[in-house]
Amino acid sequence: MNYSYTVKYLEFEGKKDFLYFSFEEETGILTNFFTGEVVNFYKTIKDQIEQVLSKKKRRVECSGNDCYWNISPKETLIVDNFANEGEPSEITVDTQELRRLIDEWIAARDKFREQKTKGEI
Repeated sequence: MNYSYTVKYLEFEGKKDFLYFSFEEETGILTNFFTGEVVNFYKTIKDQIEQVLSKKKRRVECSGNDCYWNISPKETLIVDNFANEGEPSEITVDTQELRRLIDEWIAARDKFREQKTKGEI
């Protein structure tokens, strides 16, 4: 599945202060996962994915601020712990695709930080 997202920014005092990925509505749980978990724990999550893909571990289960995730070699289950009743609360993502999305987020975040440092934004 192709997970389309838009790069968005939160502004503070008229300046872009925070970059985030906003996924389409049907995959919106990924927006929560990226803003609540990847932002804070991206190194740990990438390491967990690598451990599973390299077969050092069969699977990894973890819970963060907003979400629970269960990484297996083929798929990763992500559960939004605070989803409103009646709204989707989980999504299954291809594990390789999740790693690719995290890499894209890291690259976008690094570019954003560089532009901020140079005063370009």
